[in-house]
Amino acid sequence: MGVDLKAIRNRIISRLDGLEARQLAAVESVVRNMHRKVDFRPGNTTELVGDAFREEMALFLVAHHALHERALNKENFEYIFKQCLIASGDADARLNPNQKQAKFDVEGGGYTWSLKTETGDSMSKNQVKVEKFTEALWIRDSLTAEDCARNVRELVIPRLSDYERIVVLRASRAGAFITYSLEEIPWMLLSSSLVSQTRPEIFSKAQRGKKVAKSFGADYLGADGGTRQFRMLLDTSVEKVRIWFALRECVHHGYWTLPGSAATDVLQFSTAAAAEIPRQPDQHQQTSATYQEEFPI
Repeated sequence: MGVDLKAIRNRIISRLDGLEARQLAAVESVVRNMHRKVDFRPGNTTELVGDAFREEMALFLVAHHALHERALNKENFEYIFKQCLIASGDADARLNPNQKQAKFDVEGGGYTWSLKTETGDSMSKNQVKVEKFTEALWIRDSLTAEDCARNVRELVIPRLSDYERIVVLRASRAGAFITYSLEEIPWMLLSSSLVSQTRPEIFSKAQRGKKVAKSFGADYLGADGGTRQFRMLLDTSVEKVRIWFALRECVHHGYWTLPGSAATDVLQFSTAAAAEIPRQPDQHQQTSATYQEEFPI
């Protein structure tokens, strides 16, 4: 069945009556910015991001940045991700109705998903940083490496059973443009590393000169025993488990680039070819350890 574009336009026009000036300005901004071009560059797989997913994401990104300069937050992302799954063919995709019972964010496409967002001017080119992998009030009572290992085994690893896939939406700016990249942290790799490597001797407090960090951290290594797959930090300041995962180990699903704020002249944003996408490190590149954020400023 075809779409009656004339009827849609007439309904939109008829519903403008009675709107206040600020409401009309917001509608005008959205309509004007819908003409902006979103430049999409595929990742290394199309298993998740097919044509329908790509177009639905682009539509919502344009609508968001017609009214906002800030990047999508986690709640926005959860709703948009669900809509992308629906557009991709799963009409039953849904947000988690009860996160107290299970900690997944979205169910759809045959999986339960944990969704994260990352943004910032100093975003790492080598690591995907999940600053709130899970809340952990028990960190305050984890005074030794033995406490840390035991609590990770007993309280963190079981939480992985709440979902089957972990996706992070990263937002980076370059000039007038903002690029969103969709990165997936391999669930199996994360899970197997936590199960096989979590033991007291890997937990310590980083030291730089005479300064010792307040929080325990641990490096989880690859099969070669030398390359770091990810770092876990048990952050005492916010009582959250943070994970910095090597970008080279992630699945890259795609990149959307668009102007980062409402444009006064949409023609000036007809292409985003000049925007730089986040660099993907070489598969054999060593990720250098950095503990800057573990020390009090």
